[in-house]
Amino acid sequence: MKEKSFTLIELMVVVAIIGFLASLVLLNTQKTRFQANDAQIQNLMHQLRNAAELNYNQGTETYSTVCDEEDNTLNNNGNFGILETAIKKENNNQNVFCFESADKKGFAASSQLRSQSEKSWCVESAGVSIELNCSAINSPRCQCP
Repeated sequence: MKEKSFTLIELMVVVAIIGFLASLVLLNTQKTRFQANDAQIQNLMHQLRNAAELNYNQGTETYSTVCDEEDNTLNNNGNFGILETAIKKENNNQNVFCFESADKKGFAASSQLRSQSEKSWCVESAGVSIELNCSAINSPRCQCP
């Protein structure tokens, strides 16, 4: 009597199918992870705006401590330094760009998003929080309202 068993070809086909399905699951998992990074970036940028408002309301009535004017990035001291570190952890270590108005009565800051590198999230002193279709507000074609 002949024993029934799988041929080598049949086993290889099953292994290939399992490998293909596993790769699909991994791709979808990574996309979801990057979307979670984006949500965290948005949350941290909101916290950045709140921290800037606290500084503004504590008597200085300027946003002079939010940005580092030498390189147009976020000030890395105090609460802003903590937020910068947290944002960089989420956005693949990209700088948080920051600009202050000439009279220091306004600011805008943006961080590149993780799931779409050509987009960024921008917050500014007037309360606007918006996704921009550019990587950062440091280019002339990309303005935070």
